[in-house]
Amino acid sequence: MQKPSLLESQTAGETVSVTKPSRLDQFLVQTWPSLNRNVVEQMVSGHGVLVNGQPALKAGQHVQRGDEVTARVPDANQAPVSHVVPPLPLTVLYEDEALLVVEKLSDIPLHPGKKATQSLMPQNTLADQLTALIPEIAHVGGAGRAGIVMRVEPEVSGALLVAKDEASYRALQRLVKRQRVETAYSVLVEGKLTGEYLIDQPIGNVKRARQRLAVAREGRPAQTHYRGQRHYKDQGRDYSLLEIQPKTSRLHQIRVHLSWYGFPVVGDRVYGSRHQTILPDRVFLHLSVLTFPHPITGETLRIESPLPPELRSVLRYLARPKGR
Repeated sequence: MQKPSLLESQTAGETVSVTKPSRLDQFLVQTWPSLNRNVVEQMVSGHGVLVNGQPALKAGQHVQRGDEVTARVPDANQAPVSHVVPPLPLTVLYEDEALLVVEKLSDIPLHPGKKATQSLMPQNTLADQLTALIPEIAHVGGAGRAGIVMRVEPEVSGALLVAKDEASYRALQRLVKRQRVETAYSVLVEGKLTGEYLIDQPIGNVKRARQRLAVAREGRPAQTHYRGQRHYKDQGRDYSLLEIQPKTSRLHQIRVHLSWYGFPVVGDRVYGSRHQTILPDRVFLHLSVLTFPHPITGETLRIESPLPPELRSVLRYLARPKGR
């Protein structure tokens, strides 16, 4: 017998009136605490949520006071049980009443992926870590978003900006969109690269390679500024430590631009060398500095994140005295 889907196992719809303006996903998880971000996405995409009698368009749409929301909530006894993974510890680099900057580890996604909706595979996310640290920010910015303002790839480590309430979240989002949140990355590349330059090339999809991007004439505009910091030589191969300041925010932008320029990021098996010797477990890509105006006081904040031990050890190894 085929197991019923999540939507097929729903109870009858229940209608609740909205008492204050909110995002739909936030309203749903606050009204039915058993729901999470992924289940809400499934409910909306499966037409299991109505707003004033009409199917909800998306989980992030806004509802107003007096709106009637009807939801067919999955039966908790029928919903698959996922494994719970204790969140990893989280280092806070800066915190006040409106925001915090935390230290993101490499290979930790911000939120569960779409394929992890009802996954039995354990997964740690930054949202999990933040919710464990400050439970009340679990749904700031949307259901399960945990106030995370910035978008970075799972492979990246370093400083990440988080809002602690809705007003701060909206204010910080505006700063990000207006490019007033400046980022500086520490990146080690293959090859000898000195001086500074602005790589100004559009980035687009690669046909028949959905997980890979490339410099493409029909792509979206993208700009990456680099400045050479130090050159290393080891076993006949050159390496360069760069400070990278992306001027736009495209998926895989730094990795795509540097690979196209002829200097792939060390550890990058997608856009660089598949056989890595000095950094086999991750890419050398760390968000070292965040600079932005405080959303309440306007004071300029500059938050630094030191290189994690595995990246520092690579630089120490490359800088070691070489025998003649």
